[in-house]
Amino acid sequence: MAPKGKSSASSATRKKHARKAAAAHGAPEEPQQPKEKKPKGKDKKSKKEPRKKVYIPPVKPAPVQPDPLDTLGLAQKLPPELLIVLRLLSKKDATTKRRALEELQSAWISKARRGGDEEYLVYTLHDIIPVWLHHVPTLFLHPSRRIRLLAVGLHSSILQIADLRKEICFQIREVATSDHAESILGAWCLAVHDVDRQVSSFARESWSRYVDIAETSEGKLVLDETLFPRLWDFVQRTLLDPGGVYLYLNPPQPVISTPAQSRKGSGRGTPVRKDDETSSRPKADEDEENEQDRNGRLRVGAFGAAEWVLNAKFSMSEKAKEKEKVSDTTPGVDEFLSPCTNIVLWTSLYHGKAPPFVDTEGFGYGQPVVRRSAWSLLQVLVQKFKAHMETFLPALSSAVLRSAWVEPDPLVRGAMWQPLLVFLKTFPNAWELEAQSEKDEDEGSESGESEDEEVSKPALSKPLTASPAGPSLAYTEFLQFLATGCSGSPAQGYPTVLVILSTIPSSIIATASTHPLEDLFTSFWAAVDARVLNSLDRVAASTAFLSSVLESLLFFVKRLLTASSEEADSLIHGSKQSNDIHEAPDIALKAFLNEQIARAWDELSSGRLKVDGIAAGALLARTLSSLHRIRADLFEDVWHTFVDAVQKTISTENSVPSLVPEVLKQLPEHLEEGTRPGASARDLITQVVKSALDQCASLLQAEEVSSARVGSLVGILDAFGEHVFTDAQVAQRVDDLVKSQTHRLLLTIPALLLLYIKYRQDRYACAEVWHQVLQSVASHPDEIEATLPVLLDAIENDSASDALHARGELDEAAGSMLADILSGPASATRISIVRRLLDSSDIFITQSCREHLLRSLVDAFVLHLDNVLHDDKASLQAFAVPLNLLEALSGERGSVSVLGSLATSLLPHVYLFAFLLPQFAAVEQGQQVSAKKLWDQVLASSSEATKADVVALVEQLLRELLVDTSARATPQQLLKALAALPQADVDILTSVFPPQEELSAMLDALPSTPLDPSLAVVDPLVPPPTIYKAKEVVPSEYDTMGFSTYARVIYGLLLYLADDRQAAKENAWALRHFFSLSIYAEELQLLPSAESPVFARSVARSVLQGILDRVQQLATYLLSSTAEELWHTKVTNALLAQSAADVLDGAGKLVVDIVTRAKRQDSVRTSRILHMILQHALSNATKVDADQWMLVARKMEKLAPHTALAIVFSVTRYAPEPPRLDRFRNELAASTLGIPASKANSEGLWILRNLAAAAPDPESDVVFLPQPRAVNLVKACQQWITSDEDLDEEVQSEMTLVFAHLAPILQNISGAHWDLVFDVVENNLENASLQDSSTYVTLSRTLKLFMIIEDLVSTNKALRSVWEERRTANLTLIRDLVSTKLDADAVSSTPLSVCRELALQIVQDLPSSLIGRDTLSKMCHLVTDGSVNVQRMAYQLLHEAAKKYTEHLVIEAAVDVEGTMKIELPIELLDILQRNLNQEDFDEFGQEWFGYLLGWMVALDLFTDASLKVKSGYMDQLRELDLVGSKLLPAVFGLLNLYGGMAKAFKLDIWDVDEFYLDYYIADSPISLRLLTAHVYYRALLLLPSLIRSWLAECRDRQLSTAVASYTSKHFSPAIIRTELARVKDPNAAAELSGENISIKVASAVNEVTAAFTVDEQQLELTVKLPSDWPLHTIEVNGSKHVGVADDRWRAWELGVQQILTFRSGSIVDGLSFFLKNVTSHFEGIAECAICYSVVNATDGSLPRKPCKTCKNRFHAACLYKWFNTSHSSSCPLCRSEIMTGR
Repeated sequence: MAPKGKSSASSATRKKHARKAAAAHGAPEEPQQPKEKKPKGKDKKSKKEPRKKVYIPPVKPAPVQPDPLDTLGLAQKLPPELLIVLRLLSKKDATTKRRALEELQSAWISKARRGGDEEYLVYTLHDIIPVWLHHVPTLFLHPSRRIRLLAVGLHSSILQIADLRKEICFQIREVATSDHAESILGAWCLAVHDVDRQVSSFARESWSRYVDIAETSEGKLVLDETLFPRLWDFVQRTLLDPGGVYLYLNPPQPVISTPAQSRKGSGRGTPVRKDDETSSRPKADEDEENEQDRNGRLRVGAFGAAEWVLNAKFSMSEKAKEKEKVSDTTPGVDEFLSPCTNIVLWTSLYHGKAPPFVDTEGFGYGQPVVRRSAWSLLQVLVQKFKAHMETFLPALSSAVLRSAWVEPDPLVRGAMWQPLLVFLKTFPNAWELEAQSEKDEDEGSESGESEDEEVSKPALSKPLTASPAGPSLAYTEFLQFLATGCSGSPAQGYPTVLVILSTIPSSIIATASTHPLEDLFTSFWAAVDARVLNSLDRVAASTAFLSSVLESLLFFVKRLLTASSEEADSLIHGSKQSNDIHEAPDIALKAFLNEQIARAWDELSSGRLKVDGIAAGALLARTLSSLHRIRADLFEDVWHTFVDAVQKTISTENSVPSLVPEVLKQLPEHLEEGTRPGASARDLITQVVKSALDQCASLLQAEEVSSARVGSLVGILDAFGEHVFTDAQVAQRVDDLVKSQTHRLLLTIPALLLLYIKYRQDRYACAEVWHQVLQSVASHPDEIEATLPVLLDAIENDSASDALHARGELDEAAGSMLADILSGPASATRISIVRRLLDSSDIFITQSCREHLLRSLVDAFVLHLDNVLHDDKASLQAFAVPLNLLEALSGERGSVSVLGSLATSLLPHVYLFAFLLPQFAAVEQGQQVSAKKLWDQVLASSSEATKADVVALVEQLLRELLVDTSARATPQQLLKALAALPQADVDILTSVFPPQEELSAMLDALPSTPLDPSLAVVDPLVPPPTIYKAKEVVPSEYDTMGFSTYARVIYGLLLYLADDRQAAKENAWALRHFFSLSIYAEELQLLPSAESPVFARSVARSVLQGILDRVQQLATYLLSSTAEELWHTKVTNALLAQSAADVLDGAGKLVVDIVTRAKRQDSVRTSRILHMILQHALSNATKVDADQWMLVARKMEKLAPHTALAIVFSVTRYAPEPPRLDRFRNELAASTLGIPASKANSEGLWILRNLAAAAPDPESDVVFLPQPRAVNLVKACQQWITSDEDLDEEVQSEMTLVFAHLAPILQNISGAHWDLVFDVVENNLENASLQDSSTYVTLSRTLKLFMIIEDLVSTNKALRSVWEERRTANLTLIRDLVSTKLDADAVSSTPLSVCRELALQIVQDLPSSLIGRDTLSKMCHLVTDGSVNVQRMAYQLLHEAAKKYTEHLVIEAAVDVEGTMKIELPIELLDILQRNLNQEDFDEFGQEWFGYLLGWMVALDLFTDASLKVKSGYMDQLRELDLVGSKLLPAVFGLLNLYGGMAKAFKLDIWDVDEFYLDYYIADSPISLRLLTAHVYYRALLLLPSLIRSWLAECRDRQLSTAVASYTSKHFSPAIIRTELARVKDPNAAAELSGENISIKVASAVNEVTAAFTVDEQQLELTVKLPSDWPLHTIEVNGSKHVGVADDRWRAWELGVQQILTFRSGSIVDGLSFFLKNVTSHFEGIAECAICYSVVNATDGSLPRKPCKTCKNRFHAACLYKWFNTSHSSSCPLCRSEIMTGR
């Protein structure tokens, strides 16, 4: 009887049945060629013929189905737009299909679903359902994912419309053919299981909602007994032949074969090869995937559909099952599952191309997704149809077992485990079936060989594996699977190994080799040997491996013990046993167990098997416990082996792995106490601990100690520390060892000391050892960095350290270490030690030492901070250590309390470090954050009283820094730091700033006199030096900004009140100090070289201007109350003692206070302050108010004359004219007659000052004095002058000022008074000097008087006749004054600039007779003056002087026949052009740059109207000095930002560069300076093109040269070309180029100028063409006609024109003039120069005048001079005779 599960038929019989089964399923047979027999040999395999592949005939493609649009006549019914869309669905192009689907969805289906007005579309769409179903199969299975997604979505939308859904169901059930319905349902079901999740999701939704298998379902497509089999047929056909199904749904178009083109030399065409229909298939729709991928995609869908079909078929209700039983047409289960019996289907499980269990190409080759789907289908079959799988189980077993162990893809393996395990558990005989099928195949291949030759192979055959009888190939692959670490997936595979092994029969294992069990575990350990477990998650993989090995080991122990002796012996020695005598199975089992346990421990201890110690210990304990339960003797034997392995590991000289104590620690925890295994585990631990102690004792005697070895032993002792002191003898031994070897232990095994303290329960013994340890550390300070950190680490991590206390052993060492790290660079280790010592309690240092260290740390921080706040060279690195330590302490509770006791000494300085120091020093961000954190933490833990004290100390420190000029912090920075204080109710005025009385004392201590008397030029209130006694300014100490103490305080107060307007309103008294500060600032601004008592000379101009602006803004706000009604009445009444000052506001009280101070001590500063206040107040005053102020002034003129004068001056300037003022003027004028000359210097001076102060504005209607009074006043002055008394210059100066107001009154009165005025003017001019600042006041007043006289004589003829006699002499004096050049060390000042401005304003219209050649050289220095107005007016004068200078040189050069004249620019001008200015900050040095550019403007003005010879001389000098290339162009490019490229260059698009008006130049505007620069560059390009072109050619900076070329050609070339062409058209140039036979033509469109000369109706023409980027490229000179002129002569003329235009920077007019002169002279018979072949010299325009006495030829003097220099002889170029002697 045949064995169960195995057919008794022969191989040939089985093949016949297979062919019949294939034919029954529609696979036609195809005849095959008979096999060839191989020659016989010894090898059994060689007798078999070659295996032939299984042939699977393709599905014959169906003919092209006609489109229902044509067959049903829908093309005539549907709208044209819809018809076009439907036609596009038939196109092959994927893009066309996609657009058609999108259009159908959006324009038709979506509108129809919305209903409403679009409801009629449903009726239209009803007609297209046949068309849509016609395209559904091809669209659902299309290669393009996008098309499948759109088609599925569109199908779902159609089904959501009830009418269309009914029509679809009707079409599928009733109308469509069976094949068509099958294709629709099959494609739809395949789409439900599409590889793309989105496509699958959409399709599944519509399938599950609208498809059902229950007949009672309404509104759904019911898959009845007709449709359901059709769906299953489509699915199985797709599984077996997806390519044929695809070809069936997409039949190829018919191809018309055409003969190919005949080859050359052939008389007939080459016939076209007819391929299969599949080869002619177009690839338009297959661009997205190849054929293999398409087949794989379809199979994935088919496998999913098959699962659905099987689940749906056999999950019906009981009623549906009964109906199926009744139905005759319903196939049985076996028949239904017949497609699954085809072994070719299960090649989908195999990854390779040639599956070993069937001779055909595997479906799963290169398709991991297909293999996952096949495993999923297998699981469904096993779970649902295990009773019906017996028929094809042998073949399926081979496919499963031969595919599972060789699967390479991890994702497939992840999906494989559950189906595989379920299959093996369900069919445990699968291993035997697989092995038997191999054996049967081997036997059948011989017996059925002849029959196989006669019968052709079926398409679906059974396995044809050609393995010989012997070990199972599947089992062999399984062993290889284990050897490779479960094919690289150990975490997933090893947990399944035990289940798999449980399904393998012993017979399969026994036949594998002669030592089956040993080989099995060898395969296990091969994974470790090959290191395949070293994956990313090595621990998890190793743990899974160890668990699997130990579980498998226990499994086989149980199998061996329960199996029969034969089976056990076969597992150990194999089934093919020899006659040798083997040892007993029991002995072999023990040996095998010992070997495996020893191997496991060896791999664990060596680290090759990376398993967590806890997990490894638990696994080993569980294994040992299981062995004890199985058989006690097995445990004993294995335990001895395990103990020996452990002892061997510990006794080695190398370090003990940390895994060992972890594993050993788990043994007593998992082995039951009271049992033999538990007791054995505890005994083992005791042995291990003693061994570790013995080794530690021996290490103390060794010279060199391995740190790894020490660490491993300590780890063992730490793991079993509680066992050390359980034995009294061991404990005493440890005590003696620790006490006798303390220092040695501290150096070599410090951890042993710590373990002693940790586990020794005797507190007294621990304390003694601890003190001994600390003493040892302190006695070896050089080793403290090595010994102390270990102790600190241990104590910080051990809570048992609370019992330890220090007795002062380390106090001295801690103090030394702190001093070392604070005094200089220290190692990070030492800093860390100190920090940790401070953090610790009293374990290492005493509490008193800790407090002392903290105080030292705080003192060091405070001391260094004070140094940094005052010394900018102090290092900030010294803060790193204190801050690091303090921040660490702030995080400890105990340390915070100690720091809190030091808060008042520490926190104020920490606050300054955190909030003040970073404002002016480069403090590291981390240090700043640490300081802020320290401030917050310590302050938060302090009491409210301490917080208040800290804030008060911060304010005190800031106040001290404010008045300290050596402090680096500015007032603004101090205020910013103060704003961060936590208490918002701080009164800054009282807490930080000095009180009002102290500020007044500081101000009174400062000089109240002006810095220099010359300030009277700009401030009339500044008196002459004879009136006041000037104090010598004692140099003060200044801060980094240049501020004195008073300036720092007031500037800070100004900043504070400017931000807090309410506080400013309440403290209007501060305005007096603000005005004082502004006076000092303005004086230093006007006199930069003066010695100010408040500011240093180095103070920035911008800072001074900022003070003035802030004072002006704040004064405007504070004095706004002066506009109130009766304000002046109240203030004047208080000043006149008619009312009390208490009722006044802040401004009023300020005025009263100032006047009161003036009465006590009158000063110039007080008067100027009062004037500043009245300037704001009197703008809204009435005549009555002004009259009251005059009354106040009259009452004060004796007591406080300066203040009274300020009031009079203010009323005159800003208030309406009061009656008392007019009376005051007349009284003053009348009183002059009564003052003798002896008192003129005293009383007369004050009267004149008061008269000048009371003089009205000349433009007003107020009359200064009546004419008689004015005449008498002049007579009085004349008496003083003509007397014998010495009259001070100050009196004459004041007299000049008064004369300026009297001149308009006296202009119509003749008399000696005018002679006096003129004499005073002339005398003042003669005595004035710009070198002497004491004359500036008189000079400025004289110049103003001169201008008034000039204005008066322009309309007064009589006065003009008198004035003309004196005018020239005075103008000469003024001209000489202007031309005066100051010393090099002289600093410009505003009074000097005012005087120069006035003088230049006068000499603007200087007569030409007073402008000479030397005027330019004498006055060119004026362009470097500090005043922009002076520079501007100086240029106007120098412009005219340049014309005179050039005019003189032109005349001299014209008469210089010998050529000895040297043409040069003035040396003074060259000095300006050669200056080196700061090119980094153009805005700050804009005034200097303005003067420098004006110097170049003057230099370029020299080229105006210059002859060619003079221009050449200028050019040669500029080229020789390289002024253009090294000075001008770098400045121009820098100012125009060309160094940054075109992107950053100054934009000139909206500006005209050919003109610039200096009157509109704005000094503070950088745009004005850049526009002037552009104009200078334009003029340089126009006048010096050759020099700029040379620089551009030599420039090595590629980026710069490109930017310059682009910038110039874009913004400058068009203007220059226009200017050049305009010159030619200019009437003056036309006159120069005019003549009887001469004509000039200008073609502006093409930038050409043509000069023509007519001779006998013949023309000679020369054309000059300007390039578009002129002057960067040279001009083209072309001579088209030169009739009557020799070629060499014509070329010489062209060369001369080219030279003038290119190298001499001549204009087109110069070049054409040269050409026309040569032509005219040529035809007039004048001989040309024999050297240059020109009549006119190209350099100086001269004619040939130097004759040779021998040959009589004439030469240009310049040409001859050049000839002599180059030839080094004086011979004639032609006859070679001496030109001078003729010999």
